Amino acid sequence: MAQQAMGGLAPWENALLGITVVMTALISIWFATSIVGTYFAKAEKSPKGKTSPGKTEAAAQAPAASAAPAAAADEIPLVAIIAAASYVLGAQVRNVIVHAPGKESVSWTSQGRQSIYASHAAKAPKPVGSIGTLRKS
Repeated sequence: MAQQAMGGLAPWENALLGITVVMTALISIWFATSIVGTYFAKAEKSPKGKTSPGKTEAAAQAPAASAAPAAAADEIPLVAIIAAASYVLGAQVRNVIVHAPGKESVSWTSQGRQSIYASHAAKAPKPVGSIGTLRKS
């Protein structure tokens, strides 16, 4: 009562004020991220004739499929990896190509999975004898 007489807020009013401030901050963050997401979604759907600010004219003029026709679309070209490594290290990088076996010759992976799954299989329960056969530890 003394706080109310002096103009202070009751404890439940302080709690309500705190929750209001927190919820207002969270809603404003949510609103800002949705605006940014909408902007990027519209930028992604824009016509491909326009170049975005990050692209150079040389990259816009280069044909898309000229890098490696045999490479899959989701693979990073080896040239880009070597250039990035050279830039990060600040020195010449030696190019070493390692060929991994194709998917048709990976029977060892399926054998490994089978052995792992077999080790995790549920074991048959052991029969329990009578209570009189239990030993105290």
